[in-house]
Amino acid sequence: MSLINDMLRNIEAKRPDDPARQNLQREIRSLPAAPHAGRRWLVPLVLCAVPVLGAVALHANGQLFPLLGLGAEPVAVLPATPVVVPTPPAPPPAVVVPVEEKPLPDGDLRLAPNLAVLPLPAAPVLAVPDPVVPAPSPKPEPASLPVPQAAPAPAVPAGPVKIEKSLVLATPRDRAEAEYRKAENAFAGGRSAEGIEGLRAALRQDPGYVQARQMLLRQLLDLRKIDEAMTILQDGLEVQPAQTGWAMSLARLQLEQHDVAAADRTLAKSQVYAEASADYAGFQGHLKSRLGANRAAVTHYQRAARLAPNEGRWWLGMGLAQEADGRAAEARESLRRAIATGTLSVELSAVAEQHLR
Repeated sequence: MSLINDMLRNIEAKRPDDPARQNLQREIRSLPAAPHAGRRWLVPLVLCAVPVLGAVALHANGQLFPLLGLGAEPVAVLPATPVVVPTPPAPPPAVVVPVEEKPLPDGDLRLAPNLAVLPLPAAPVLAVPDPVVPAPSPKPEPASLPVPQAAPAPAVPAGPVKIEKSLVLATPRDRAEAEYRKAENAFAGGRSAEGIEGLRAALRQDPGYVQARQMLLRQLLDLRKIDEAMTILQDGLEVQPAQTGWAMSLARLQLEQHDVAAADRTLAKSQVYAEASADYAGFQGHLKSRLGANRAAVTHYQRAARLAPNEGRWWLGMGLAQEADGRAAEARESLRRAIATGTLSVELSAVAEQHLR
């Protein structure tokens, strides 16, 4: 026993007795008792919570998106303006506090010897400034194109400029009406020759202008210009043969000129348009009687008497034509009916009574 004690003292005497040995001596301690089996799940939970807390702090400072490779939410591009972006403060580091050397009770948990992790203070939430948009590079200006030179303005003559207005008429009838109005003004001013020439000009523009032709006929007949009036009537009938009044007027003028045959031809041309006119039929009967065509004359008078049975002239003309054609009994009956109408003039009544004797 004494031998063993001597060996231990020798070994103790050979060990260095310096402050390092004393510090090392203090660092050697017995390990705490093993934690209770029911608390073993806390170790992995704490190990998982530490990274999550760090990620939250980074997200609060706006640093998580660059680390994950994700861009910030898109923002509207504003005009290029230099913006001073403040540098966000770095998150405070974890505070490491040495643990006092106290015996740990059973069941206490340490992550590492002499170290304890304190919860990090909540990082202040900072407003994320708008990203700096680089100023767009100036676009190259396109090459200037040659500007066409404007044509020089025409020289304005010195002195007042005379502007002539002319009325452009679209149709022949419009031009004929303009000439007709000029003729009316001329007649109103007593300028008959100018008015007649204006009416002729209107008919040259529109030969079918009835009103202008009618006025021209009256003017010519008043001046007893029969030949010119007959020419105007013939021209009108060539354009408008249905104007039976013009045909009868032309036939009367021709009869006055002792041209009975021409008058008969004139009425024959327009007869188809005058089948309902008793005067037209009676005039045709008279012309046929003058030409000696009594049977044809009776036919025309009969048509006139059917259209106007109370007109004595047609019965008188029919009786005379029947008498000339050798039909005496029929002639007497027609003459009596002519007197019975009471429409004959004194001269015609005397003619009817004379042929009844």
